[in-house]
Amino acid sequence: MDYLIVSDIHGDRSILEKIVNHYVDQVQAMFFNGDSELKADDELFQQIQPVIGNMDFDSLFPDDRLYGDRWIKIYQTHGHLYHTESDLNLIREHVAPLDANVVTLGHTHQLGAEMIDGKLFINPGSISLPRGPYAYLKGTYAILSVQPKQLDVQFYNRELEPVEEMSFSFNRQK
Repeated sequence: MDYLIVSDIHGDRSILEKIVNHYVDQVQAMFFNGDSELKADDELFQQIQPVIGNMDFDSLFPDDRLYGDRWIKIYQTHGHLYHTESDLNLIREHVAPLDANVVTLGHTHQLGAEMIDGKLFINPGSISLPRGPYAYLKGTYAILSVQPKQLDVQFYNRELEPVEEMSFSFNRQK
């Protein structure tokens, strides 16, 4: 099963619409990790599950979400409430007791995928305002592919193309 993870469009609704329309029938679920700068009742959020970011001012967005199906359990947040721009310590403490295999976040605008404390942490980067060593890609999002013993993360660019050197596999911890 595949899951779409995107974050930090900062008002670039057209790129989110392009991604959602492309993946609507191809993935099990879609997650938007905050900083849309859109209203919570935007029709796009009927297809993709949002959380609030520090640049979202509609109080109808949830702070976080715990999603589960028969293949995976995913905790979703933006990251600003846990100061992930500094480090991952607060979010690690928060998710430790949660029954989640994957933690998705945004906020830093820097992509990453790392297994920490038996949970896979995924930041898809920003699709509109990337930062860090992969900013030259001009925006990224991620697809999580879930298999019984393995979790694969593939990053994509704004043209919906996989970034070949940005594919990672992790042994499933639980």
